[in-house]
Amino acid sequence: MVISSEMKDDMFIRTIGANLFDSDFEDGENDSEDDLLESEFEFSCEDKTICDVLKTKTVTIQHKTCTSRDLVGLQVWRGAFLLADFILHNAARFNGKNVIELASGVGLTSIVAGLIANKVLATDVDRENILSLLRSNVNKNNHRKNIKVAEFDFFWDEYSQSLTEEIETSDIILAADVVYIEAVTKHFIKTLLNILKLGNKNKEVY
Repeated sequence: MVISSEMKDDMFIRTIGANLFDSDFEDGENDSEDDLLESEFEFSCEDKTICDVLKTKTVTIQHKTCTSRDLVGLQVWRGAFLLADFILHNAARFNGKNVIELASGVGLTSIVAGLIANKVLATDVDRENILSLLRSNVNKNNHRKNIKVAEFDFFWDEYSQSLTEEIETSDIILAADVVYIEAVTKHFIKTLLNILKLGNKNKEVY
């Protein structure tokens, strides 16, 4: 089964069939069906005191438009656009904050957050080239040198010391389009609850 994101068809619901949650095709089959594309996104924001000093108003992202379900992190999804838009329209909430994004995918939301926040940790699973593509996109757009990339799997029960320290000092947790199958949803909620117990007890979640 191939899943296509909004980047392939603006009305993405037309590209999703009734068998969305059925088993995927065999590992490796059709994984290369769609080559990486590069897209440039231009944006604006409303808080002139912050937006006038932004290092850039474009983000360049490499991504796919079709993948297997296990590799949907290689695509750009509507939730990433909406969350990035929310950040730009609420820049004061993110200004000077320490941000962690869960399941960052190709990194669009983390990159936008990095233009405003104090620092950002963009995370995802280390599956095939998801993490390497995330790191590549961050490197291309990390104008303030304040975005880092790290592996973070919702199925983990324990975290490394460095990841724990990042969680403890975080102010804001971001997550977009991460709930799509039952097993992932269960472990996402577990992970979010664990994060909220560590360090700063006044974390905000978007």
